[in-house]
Order: sequence, then C-alpha cells, then structure tokens
Amino acid sequence: MPYITGYASQRYHQITLDELLDGISEEVLKQEDYAMTNTRTYVTEYINEKKLERIDIDGMISCLCEFNQKHAALYEAERKDLYYSFSIPKRSGGLRRIDAPDKELMEALRQLKFIFETRLFALYHTSAFAYISGRCTINALEKHKQNESKWFCKMDFSNFFGSTTLEFTLSQLSIIFPFNEIMKNKEGKIQLTKAVELCFLNGGLPQGTPISPLLTNLLMIPLDHKLSNTFRNFEKQSYVYTRYCDDIIISSKHDFKHKKAYDFIIEVIREFNAPYQLNPEKTRYGSSSGGNWNLGLMLNKNNEITVGHKKKKQFKAMINNFASDYLKGNDWAKSDVQELSGIMSYYKMVEKPYIEYILTHYSEKFKFDIRKIIKDKLK
Repeated sequence: MPYITGYASQRYHQITLDELLDGISEEVLKQEDYAMTNTRTYVTEYINEKKLERIDIDGMISCLCEFNQKHAALYEAERKDLYYSFSIPKRSGGLRRIDAPDKELMEALRQLKFIFETRLFALYHTSAFAYISGRCTINALEKHKQNESKWFCKMDFSNFFGSTTLEFTLSQLSIIFPFNEIMKNKEGKIQLTKAVELCFLNGGLPQGTPISPLLTNLLMIPLDHKLSNTFRNFEKQSYVYTRYCDDIIISSKHDFKHKKAYDFIIEVIREFNAPYQLNPEKTRYGSSSGGNWNLGLMLNKNNEITVGHKKKKQFKAMINNFASDYLKGNDWAKSDVQELSGIMSYYKMVEKPYIEYILTHYSEKFKFDIRKIIKDKLK
C-alpha cells in the first residue's frame, strides 16, 4: 500500500497519479495555479502495470547508480573525517550540535537532494512546514488561525535528526512511491540503500547537511498522513495538526483532553516502528487567552499572529538607536545592520502594518528615510 504524494492547487484539482506518471506535472507546476506549496497524499492498494510502464523506474535506478559511481571515493573514506562539528545556541536555551560536511561531501549531498526532488518526486505531507521553500513558521500557525483555534497542545520530538536511523528510513521508503518501486528491483534496492547510507553519520542524520531535512519530511509522510487524517475527527472533535520539524502543534476551537492526543501520537510512532520519542518535559497545553507561544510567535485571543509586545518594544528601541547613531555619525557594523534588516523583514512578514508604521514614524521623527539608509548600508 504505497503512499503517493503530489502537489495540489488550492484553486483547482489535485495532480493525479496519471499526470505524475505521464510527466505532465513538470509543465503544470510551472503554471501560476500550481505555484503553491500544498500537497495531497493518498494510499492505494496497488498501482497497475500499465501505469507503472509510464514511469521510468530503470532510469531512476541508473541515475542512482551513476551517482554512487561518481562519488565512490566518499564511500571508502572514514565518514567522521568528512565532517567538522560546532555548536550554536538553541532558541530554548542550551547548545545545538551541528555536523557540517566538507566541500566534497556537501556537493555530493546537494546532488543527491536534487536527484530525489527532480527524478524521484520526493515531496512532503501538506501538514509539514519546516525546510520547505515557500513555507515558514507563519504558514504553520495560519492553519490554526484559519480554524479559529482557541486551545493548543505543543509537543516535541527528542533528538529528531539524530534518532532517525538508516533502517527506519529504508523501511519508510519501501512504502512511499516511487521509492517502493525502486526497492522492488534488486539492483534498485542496492543503489538506493547505498546512496541513502551516505547521508548518515554515527547511526543518525546529522544536522548541517542539505539532505537531512528533505529525508525527514519524506519519511514522515506516512505518520503525518495518519495523524492529520485522524485528528480531523478525533474523539468526536475536530483538530488541526501541523509539524514543523520536531515541533508538533494540535489545536481545537474547544478545550480538549490533550493527554489522549499525546497517547495517540505515541501509538502511531509505535505502529510505524519509528525510532522517535516525545519529550514530556516540553509538552505544553493552554488556551489563546494565556501566553500562547508556538514556533516563536503568538496566536492571541483575537486570533491574530503576532511577534509579541516585548519583541515589538525591542524593535522600536533598535530602530531608534540606529537612527540616532546615524545622525551622530556613529556607523553600525555591517553585521549589526544585517541583523536589524533580518529582524525587520521577518517582523514585516508577521505584522506588516505595525512595522511599516514604526518605520514611517521614526523616519518622520529623525527626518530621513530609515528604510533607504538600511538598504544603502547593506550594498
């Protein structure tokens, strides 16, 4: 029973399996109607032989074989010698270990990611929002906003990337189209296994490679599908399910027994023999009337997505200090201006009218165009 995922337009129809197999999707996806990020996943008992004849499984296997031959030297090298490690601060505190591949391995993994995306139709479930072009934390929260949700349960996988094993990845690929068809072929299974194994370090997926995020989103399709579909009518109540990497949010218009939702996710993890665990210490339940922070943003009691009063106050102070220093001839370092510009751009995505108001207000106060000066200093 393979899981088949294709792009889906909000305005028109889902791309069908026939279109996917015929290759029409490559043309359709260039059209404005399909400049979307939504996908549709369905499960089928089997794909008949006539339809399979229209997809080039042999070509896919040959592509994987060529990749493996081209990068044969990487397989012979000691894997740990192909990485360098460092740590970065976590938003929630502590440090996050990053294992970054060297130049040669980085290029190889980029090529493999391209092969997966363009030749093997690697996508993601529509409930996933992390590491996807055109999607971000705001889009994830918008799903809950559209539902006018008032109650939220936030859960977190422990060591999501590091817990992902090669065995689990291959097991999931064996039920995800077209990887399942590749793995039915003896040579295909050998070549796919070899290529995927190159993505692993010390038994898990390293954070810091271009393909780790794609693989996790891909292999989570069956779990996301089961969770999303079930939560639409769970315990006679409708829920919204979204996943942003290792962060799961479940919401409803009404108060609900979040422990049952937590236990059901545990059941699904076990059903698929997934190597993941929820972190009970990071499980949080509450309403939008309280401090409803999710993914660094707040969906407040007025059903508005906001960066929060504290962050807006800090942003106003930053703009004021930048403008004041500019008039005094105290130039900020380019890195500081870049940080200010990045914060400004992100906040505008969340609350554009308010941020524009602040920029206009301080431009009038200091009698120069703050937007233009920031832009000029970044040239």
